Amino acid sequence: MRSFLGLALPDAVKSDLEKICFGLEEIRWVSAENFHTTLVFLGELNQEEIERVSEICSQVSEKSFSLEIKGVGFFGNKFPEILYVGVTLSEELKRLQKVLESTLRREGFSIDKRDYRPHITIGRFKRTPEKRLDLYLNEFSQFQADIVPVSEFHLFSSRSGANGQIYSVQESYPLLLE
Repeated sequence: MRSFLGLALPDAVKSDLEKICFGLEEIRWVSAENFHTTLVFLGELNQEEIERVSEICSQVSEKSFSLEIKGVGFFGNKFPEILYVGVTLSEELKRLQKVLESTLRREGFSIDKRDYRPHITIGRFKRTPEKRLDLYLNEFSQFQADIVPVSEFHLFSSRSGANGQIYSVQESYPLLLE
């Protein structure tokens, strides 16, 4: 099962994000129910590996915190591939992500070594965007959603559907209350 650890978003924030998903023809917009922030991408896991991940996650004892969501941008090497809304990398978010990544790596899981850049993917480019992308980025550069309290993280599964990926929470892990 294709899996990742991440943070779910409240419906009100998903609704705010959905309101800026328009105006670019060369993009496939992510459906609101799939908006999330990835902590660690795990890839394809078998049942035994999922159980090991779950065991590791249930032992995490990091404090709850808040997410700040603001701005828009894109990732891509030669041309834009992913359109995203930014997530501020707070000390608490950085610590949770690092604890998960380093513990899983120590336990033998193959984890991507790229620098962690928290974000919420809102669209995937089907082809090189036209000039409208600059206007879009400028128009939503000041976008900001409500502060999101984070009291748990999740093990998500990902499967292909007719309109792209479908993400499902498989298990949830509470964070410590402050």
